[in-house]
Amino acid sequence: MSPPRFILALPRDRPPTQGIVRETNPLVKPQATAWLWASDAMPVADAGDGSVVIGHCFSRAGPKNGIGWFQHSSDATQSAKSLLRKGWGAYFAVLPDVSTNRWQVMSDPSGLLPVFRLLTSSHVILSSDPALFQGASGLKPEVCWRRTLHHLMQPDLRQRATCLAGVDELPPGVLLDPSSPDAPEQVLWSPSDHFPANAALTFESAREELRAVACNVLDAWQMALGPVAVAVSGGVDSSFICGALAAGGREFGCITLATAEAGGDERYFARLLANHLDRPLMEFIYDPAALTPQSFASKGMPRPSRRTFVMAVDTMLARGAAELAAAVVLDGNAGDNLFCYLHSAVPVADRLRSEGPSFGTFSTLLDMCRVTGCDIPTMAKETLRKLRQGGSAPSFFCDTRLLTTDAHSDSEIEPLVSWPENVHGPCTGKHDHVALIMRARHNIHGISSRVPRLSPLISQPLLETCLRIPTWLWPTGGVNRALARAAFASELPAELFNRTAKPGPDSFIRQAFERNRIQLHVLLREGLLVKNGLLDATQLDRVFAGETANDWKTVRRLLDLAEAENWARSWQA
Repeated sequence: MSPPRFILALPRDRPPTQGIVRETNPLVKPQATAWLWASDAMPVADAGDGSVVIGHCFSRAGPKNGIGWFQHSSDATQSAKSLLRKGWGAYFAVLPDVSTNRWQVMSDPSGLLPVFRLLTSSHVILSSDPALFQGASGLKPEVCWRRTLHHLMQPDLRQRATCLAGVDELPPGVLLDPSSPDAPEQVLWSPSDHFPANAALTFESAREELRAVACNVLDAWQMALGPVAVAVSGGVDSSFICGALAAGGREFGCITLATAEAGGDERYFARLLANHLDRPLMEFIYDPAALTPQSFASKGMPRPSRRTFVMAVDTMLARGAAELAAAVVLDGNAGDNLFCYLHSAVPVADRLRSEGPSFGTFSTLLDMCRVTGCDIPTMAKETLRKLRQGGSAPSFFCDTRLLTTDAHSDSEIEPLVSWPENVHGPCTGKHDHVALIMRARHNIHGISSRVPRLSPLISQPLLETCLRIPTWLWPTGGVNRALARAAFASELPAELFNRTAKPGPDSFIRQAFERNRIQLHVLLREGLLVKNGLLDATQLDRVFAGETANDWKTVRRLLDLAEAENWARSWQA
């Protein structure tokens, strides 16, 4: 089944009084009126008075058909606020505003339905799939090498600009006039609006709230998407999803992937989970031969933001889903980030600000010593440093390895979301939590993903709930993500709770790299990234000729560059 997609064309110089015409062909050229095409799998709801909500939008009050609960207003700001307050999901709202006589649009805060924009002289074209732009505008998207360089400099930071010329991404939770990039924007959803207001929140109360919200979220997604499977490893995040589905009495299957080497084989824990819940389990083994030098996972995307090895993941999960008759595979991506998996003194500093030098503060200090493995004096010293430092905007490492000397400034880089730079009070450490969540943006699968996957943990109700919980509750007992572990303790096998670290497919990735090492060198050395001045050919030759290519970080970097090379060639073809 093809993924849910849509494309919307809005005239830049006409008011929204004529509404939006539904088209049956995504390849039509822009007309004098606003028009919308959506695939059969993409829900579209008429919200009244010309307003349209594209995607899945659920009521916070519980499962309801349609969006009859949505209170549309002639004021687009009030309409958008109503959606944020009463609804959630993966949606894009198109709202006419009477006061300005202009279209206003907003993507929901989760980012589970990314929307991209292309401006022409007469229209603004908005789509979940940049590949649709050419048919609607007659303009073939081309690679922007400067933007691609910026992406390679900060691959963990999702930016407003994409790596395609003239194509940007609309920021989630922001109401704006899409026809004018310079028009004022209203940030209607911000993480700081959900930072802890109740520093006295107990572990048990937080656990109960997290459990209830997770059950509601997973219940809504399964009702909307149909039969589901869960990509499981026996780790915290995927087990959390299974626990929520099991607690709600929902049917689902499990799929696990393993390396041939014991270091990346988690089948024991996956079997333990599936047997305990009495669910079917499909097992697959990574095959290094499945990846070639021409393999890439970001096909059709506006950035080379996926890692090449996930092509093998996609294939095996699709096979498992077919065997289990599942319409979609749920994954635990962003779980570490959402569940505040910090390795620093931030929780200790936050609790010290809130309670002073209390017994609770000392308990959190001991908890973080256990989580990080450091001693008490070191943790205490780091806590004092954090106290002096205060809250600050999330920072992202600038990676210039193997790039040309042009990659020296990141001043042009604008994050997709511009959240507050400073926060005061007892929870300034929440900025570290926000930074974790921002780093997960490239790894989540939304409803319009080209593979039948969804990352439900980033859903707005769960996102807001986790932001409200003080940082010091997450490592309670000296175990990372303790609240997520405890939320479904009654549903899951106790042995899973003791896992504080888990392996990955590293051996598979290394083997695939070694199989293709010579061809990858040629691919990059003779490729578009070198020809367009992004890669330093001399450094590249030195790395492939020496032992540095056996370094894990270098291997990952080279594979990311190969992903970008193959992605660029696909758009230039």
